[in-house]
Amino acid sequence: MKSKFSLWKGSTYDGIVIAFLGWLYGTSIITFDALSWLLIIIGLILFILPIIFNYKNVINNLKSKRTQLGANTITIIILVFVIVGLLDYLSIRNSWRVDTTSKKEFSLSEQTISIIKNLDREVDLTAFVSEVEMSQMEDRLIEYSHYSGKFNYEIIDPIKDPDKVREFFGPDQQYLDLPSIIITTDNKREEIKSILEEDISNALIKVTRDQKRKIYFTQGHGEKSIFPDQAGISTNELIKTELINQYFEVDALNLFQKDKVPEDTDVLIISGPIKKFANNEINSIKNFLSSGGNIFLMIDPESESGLKPILEDWNISVNDDLVLETNSSFVLTSTGLNRQSSVSAAPSAAEYGDHMITKNFRYATTFVQASSILKLNENEDKIQTTGLVFTSPNSWGETNLSLLFDEQIAEQDESDFSGPTTLAMAIEKNDSLKTRMVVVGDSDFASDVYVSQAPGNMDFFLNIVSWLAEEEDLIAVRPKEPENRTISLTMKQQNLVLFFLIILLPLVSVRIGIHIYMRRS
Repeated sequence: MKSKFSLWKGSTYDGIVIAFLGWLYGTSIITFDALSWLLIIIGLILFILPIIFNYKNVINNLKSKRTQLGANTITIIILVFVIVGLLDYLSIRNSWRVDTTSKKEFSLSEQTISIIKNLDREVDLTAFVSEVEMSQMEDRLIEYSHYSGKFNYEIIDPIKDPDKVREFFGPDQQYLDLPSIIITTDNKREEIKSILEEDISNALIKVTRDQKRKIYFTQGHGEKSIFPDQAGISTNELIKTELINQYFEVDALNLFQKDKVPEDTDVLIISGPIKKFANNEINSIKNFLSSGGNIFLMIDPESESGLKPILEDWNISVNDDLVLETNSSFVLTSTGLNRQSSVSAAPSAAEYGDHMITKNFRYATTFVQASSILKLNENEDKIQTTGLVFTSPNSWGETNLSLLFDEQIAEQDESDFSGPTTLAMAIEKNDSLKTRMVVVGDSDFASDVYVSQAPGNMDFFLNIVSWLAEEEDLIAVRPKEPENRTISLTMKQQNLVLFFLIILLPLVSVRIGIHIYMRRS
């Protein structure tokens, strides 16, 4: 006669599953709550009761071959549970993740990774942040340390550890603006008030560079100014600020007042001159190039800069044209030259060249009234010439500018340069001295107005300067402002999602398998 307390023969298995489920749930939400303990208790009861009230059958079954097979099954089940539990534990306590955002907003930029990988000395980062920011800060710094064993970090809550505050900021320090991050090497120290990747990376550059590269912007020919508040003059102030952040030293240069380009010049930038350079200035630039200097030329359409002889020496020509684009996918705005026209004088990059400057470049670079650039002699071997930016095949270089501007007629004819046109070109000469040059048929793309509108303009400019200054590890796409497309979840909500999707569903599947096995046994 069966005991009236006899339970379904699968209760023991259910007890194991439910108890283990309760434990996994408790670990998933970090702390055990009433539900997790309830599941554990129910599981233990379901496990123990069948054994207590059916102990004679249990003893007899232990001696059977079927029990041995069942024991093997239980062993496999336990191993599965252990593996699932370990995965749950590791997923909670480690920052393994896949960034599925379109712009990889939550992954380190290529620039930052390059900086970290190329560290040649020990770098210590100490972050004083609030309790709320600690998790985000640690998540980011774990990624930094992943790429180099020379990067060390410590995260401190200043409220809980005031002694550390006094150690870094002096014995009289009472209050601390948060966040405060200190980055140090053996002889340098940099403090920032931000946890943004871009700010941290810029600080890393500053403490690991032995000397600043010197950048000069020529002035005196109507070029764009690096100084603000000059009435009637377009400025490169935002560009200048970002160069300084990248640990470059920036200054203006009036070549007419000097006999030569200063010896400390790493990169000479000529940004949109509208007046001719004097002969002595032309000679100074030529001498600078012949001695291994690097130069960045931005030449606008219809400008009379007098720099053509220099360009010809380097086997290139800036055409007397204006690039027009008819493919609406590659223009700054959908508006054409007029309301009736689909032709735009503000082309965007349709394709980038195979060069270090534009390697893996993902963002649009837009130009405003640009000239096309040609390589003069295709058989020239001593000078390496590479196109950086190309327009679409639907574009062309309009040479009849009077007809275009006076009558607003834009029609391609045989005298025009057919698309795709080249808007930017990199030139390199390797003989006894390595010399580099970049020429862009537009200077407005780097002006304050357009670097703030077009996402790739700033990066493109900085990559050019980094290549010219032989700071190749700085060439990469910089961090971007994140798009507001995230779903905000608390830590508990995240772990609950993990529990139900990664743990609960597989366990239910396992239990169904046990049920099927027992029915067939």
